[in-house]
Amino acid sequence: MAMNRLIILVFTLLITCFIVPLEDVVAQDTTWVQTFTWDAQNNPETSYDSPGRRWFEFPASDNGEEYRKVLMYYNLKCFEDGTAGNLGYACGEWDYLTYNYLFDHTGLLDSTYYTHPLYKINNLDFEVENMVFEPEGGTPYNTVVSELSRTINEFDGSENIAEQEVTESVWEVFDFTTSQRIQMIYTADELVAMGLVTNQPIHEIRLPSTGFSYGVTTLRYQFTENETISQPVLKGWNEVYKYNTDYSFDVQFGLNQPIIWNGESNLLLDLSVENSSSISCDFTSAPDKVIAMTPQGRYVNFDGGDYMELLSSALQDLNDQITLELWLRGDESIPYNTTVFEGVNVYDQREINTHIPWSNSRVYWDAGYDGGYDRIDQWSEESELEGNWTHWAFVKNATEGTMSIVRDGQVWHTGENKDNLFGEIVRMFLGASAWNGNNYKGDVEDFRIWSEALDAETINEWRYTSDYSSHPSISNLMASYDFNGVNGTFENDIVGSPFGGYYFGNAGRKEYDASELFQDPFVPGGDSNYRPAFKFVQSDNVSTSQVFETIEEQVEVPPHSIVSYEVNGNSVDWTNIEYGWPEGLEVITTNQLGDTLSSYLLIGESFEYDNTSLLEYYGVPYEVIDRYEIGRFITPYGINLTLGPDGWTWIYDVTDYLPLLRDSVELEAGNWQELLDMKFAFIHGTPPRDVVDVERFWNGTYYLNNWDDNVLPYTFEAEAGEEMFKLVTRASGHGFGTGNNCAEFCYNTHTVKVDGIEHWSWEIMQECADNPLYPQGGTWIYDRAAWCPGDKVTQQDIELTGIVDDEFTVEYDITHDPHGNYRMEGQIISYGAPNMTHDVELMDIIAPNNRKVLSRWNPVCEDPIVLIRNNGTTPLSECVFEYGIEGSGVQTFTWTTSDPLEFLETREVSLPFNDPTYTEGGNEGIMTFMVSVDMVGDQENTNGLAYSQFERVNTYSYNDLDDNRIIIWVKTNLMPQETSTEIRNSEGEIIWSRTYDIPNTHYRDTLELNTGCYRFNVMDSDDDGISFWANNDGGGYARLKKVSGGNMYVIEEDFGKYISHAFRFETDLISDLEEVEESVVEQEVVVFPNPTHDVVKVKLINWTSDVVWKLRNAMGSLVSSGEFTPGSGYLLNIDMSALSSGVYSLSLDNKDASSLNWIVKK
Repeated sequence: MAMNRLIILVFTLLITCFIVPLEDVVAQDTTWVQTFTWDAQNNPETSYDSPGRRWFEFPASDNGEEYRKVLMYYNLKCFEDGTAGNLGYACGEWDYLTYNYLFDHTGLLDSTYYTHPLYKINNLDFEVENMVFEPEGGTPYNTVVSELSRTINEFDGSENIAEQEVTESVWEVFDFTTSQRIQMIYTADELVAMGLVTNQPIHEIRLPSTGFSYGVTTLRYQFTENETISQPVLKGWNEVYKYNTDYSFDVQFGLNQPIIWNGESNLLLDLSVENSSSISCDFTSAPDKVIAMTPQGRYVNFDGGDYMELLSSALQDLNDQITLELWLRGDESIPYNTTVFEGVNVYDQREINTHIPWSNSRVYWDAGYDGGYDRIDQWSEESELEGNWTHWAFVKNATEGTMSIVRDGQVWHTGENKDNLFGEIVRMFLGASAWNGNNYKGDVEDFRIWSEALDAETINEWRYTSDYSSHPSISNLMASYDFNGVNGTFENDIVGSPFGGYYFGNAGRKEYDASELFQDPFVPGGDSNYRPAFKFVQSDNVSTSQVFETIEEQVEVPPHSIVSYEVNGNSVDWTNIEYGWPEGLEVITTNQLGDTLSSYLLIGESFEYDNTSLLEYYGVPYEVIDRYEIGRFITPYGINLTLGPDGWTWIYDVTDYLPLLRDSVELEAGNWQELLDMKFAFIHGTPPRDVVDVERFWNGTYYLNNWDDNVLPYTFEAEAGEEMFKLVTRASGHGFGTGNNCAEFCYNTHTVKVDGIEHWSWEIMQECADNPLYPQGGTWIYDRAAWCPGDKVTQQDIELTGIVDDEFTVEYDITHDPHGNYRMEGQIISYGAPNMTHDVELMDIIAPNNRKVLSRWNPVCEDPIVLIRNNGTTPLSECVFEYGIEGSGVQTFTWTTSDPLEFLETREVSLPFNDPTYTEGGNEGIMTFMVSVDMVGDQENTNGLAYSQFERVNTYSYNDLDDNRIIIWVKTNLMPQETSTEIRNSEGEIIWSRTYDIPNTHYRDTLELNTGCYRFNVMDSDDDGISFWANNDGGGYARLKKVSGGNMYVIEEDFGKYISHAFRFETDLISDLEEVEESVVEQEVVVFPNPTHDVVKVKLINWTSDVVWKLRNAMGSLVSSGEFTPGSGYLLNIDMSALSSGVYSLSLDNKDASSLNWIVKK
């Protein structure tokens, strides 16, 4: 009975250790293969990246050696120099999936069958479409009807007119152009001199003029601190006037909202006029205070389904430097995932790319590929991405290792150590990615590519200039696109070289409205600096009325691309591109809100395109590479976690993959959370049965809401020599937050059927609160679906032999749920016939053992425990053990059972042991425990010997062995009913135990012990220890103490389900082991006010000695500390006024007690 109770305490550890530890295989005939190492990953030159996918040499397939077992040693250690993912923690913060993959290169070739349409119209597939190339009436135009309003002011004669003295009127202000935009500054000094009154509304602006022009005029304003203007201002405008205006007489711009001048700011005005070719107006000479822009061409609009393919020959000479610059005006739907331009090499690897932006509003600049591309990125305001023209330049100098993004002429973001050179770019796209995705939606102007890293000063100086023939770096201009051509034509590169581009979709080149002009600014009148002589009319008493007028704007309908394709070897190339309009296209007239007022259908001679026949071809042949998962791991929560200088090792039995672990093997393992060392032990000898083959089928991520549609029954057909079979599955549940919190935290029944009959069924949830790797910096105690943070994912090994024939079908079912997913792997391992009739294998030494994954139970007082397996076909009912501590005597034990072990069945065996050196002497060094097992007729002797290294338990005593008392001191948390404690002897018998019922209370129990070995267990029924950060239970502790006050043992408070400590006690006294004394000392802590805004006060009741207090934030960082001497009427005051809002922990400790309290700072 005592041993049964012992096994209950450690069952979780025991069932997960059916493996041979490292120390056991050292002495055996073993071949080692080292794969991933700490040093390779702990490397700043690789940014401490994951181990990745690598090739390694394994034992040759023809070496004539026989291996009875293959073990994979998976060792993790925290980073030494850098931090996990550069996030500030030596071990990774989160519980990430980690797959251990083997890639089997079969040597077979395969290719994928593809189809492709003969044609695409507007980048879209279709069946039959008629296209018109010459519509009746010419190029179609949609019409937008808009209503404009104008304010008519009637003043009462008290108005103030602020004006400057004017000597003449000239025609040159508007430069005889069709349209013009003028931006001008009136400084505060000028406005004062003109007589403008502070804070009195400006209702009207007048301009004395004559001429013959009549066109839509827009007037906008903003205040500025600048007193001069040399480049156009494109953002921040307030529109106060827009109307069809007659310039044959003096103009009165009645403002739709008044301008209020504060008396200090300078006034910046923006006047744009359509049809401005014959206007004469009054002017004043205003040096450095006026610029004008006239039409210089077009821009291109991408509607989110278009792109332009550039002739990549323009970029052939690209090497170590580049600048790509362009003007962008994004659609209001941004931000979403966009690619403005991308170029790839012959291997389809990205060489240049930018996202402006991605859906997270970050702008990305990628440049140069060398196993990966260099990248810099930064968040941008939406106002810089949509609705306004913004100039962007993307610069790289690989020789200097620098990258930068220049926005509106100013360096906006930079990066260093970016030295990847550029490869040959064979495909380049504008408006979409190289795969015609992430299409940009918005306007583009003046796209230029330079083979030089231009500086920001040069970029700023030339960004508004369309004629760059005198640019200082003109010899390094590789390509330039101004988008001035006619819709439906090839985009010429205006450098004069043959480089250009083809439009796919219905991208349209558009004319600028006068109010949009911004290129090639000049000064009206040259040195005369003509500025329109505005008069500003102010009044506090004005009557207004509105007049309205309707105007029509013609908007060209761009043609659609018609692209022809043909098969070219293992791919499809486009061979011809034309542009036309779909027959029956609706040409519409809308109002300014987008409502359709009228329409007609486009007609003209049409041509039919029949797409019902498809192009058929096969992709580039590729080697068939089968991916096998040989084990799965979940990383621990790494905040404040240490794995020690030697790390932690988890051992996987990968014998089933022996046929694949031969010769050159490609593996992928680990991630960037921790350092990984992974090695394989090939243990020589005869296996119970030979592995013949491994067949994989279910592999990937499968969602519970459509599980039955994707995880289909799998039929297996045996080959010659395959006589025994096993199904291996790994199904770990992920996803939570909805419904039942599936699949990470929900209870699901998993079922395996064979040939339609259910044979196995189990509940997937796994206990995590007894994980030997604890405490972790997260919610490590929560049960999860077949996994725990910091542990191997559970693998199901389901023996099929005996219930299947040479052909059978397996099914895997899970309880349905609409949420969550499982990462699933399914494999069938086939074997030959058993190799032996008689063999017993010593699988593992469970105790004593200092292997870290067994540390929940070890070190031990109790008898050794080993794990054996029957490798013979004859049932095993008896075997003989010889065992002992190195340097001491050997004991013999004959084990018999009335329940014999069948083939491959395992059993734990307790070995009676009475060697005093087992527990006597303290834990002053490493000791070695050896075990051998044998049976009559054993056919494989190499698998019956093992040894383990261990440390003795701690020994506690008084100096003269004159006292036999110990104190169990427990301070309860706010949930005392969850806690229980006990003392067991080395036979597993409970000699003392108790429960608790008063919260936040100190319990002191005094026991008398005889000399001997004992185990102190502390259990928590809610699996969250005495202290845990993610609950409301508060904090407590438990200790073994001497009556004189010193601690023998202090438990880890965040222990989850239980914590167990074995120890030896020595005394010259003898007791009947009855409980001697029990006392309850109530010590209280009162914290007020809580929550607090500034000072918090702490009242300590029944605390009698000096207290050390520490205040920590939610991340565990110490923010304040001190010492306090409690006494009647004294309060501890802690000033938190300078701390940020949040939750803080206050710990209080002295020689008698400790307390943990939570404080909320508002």
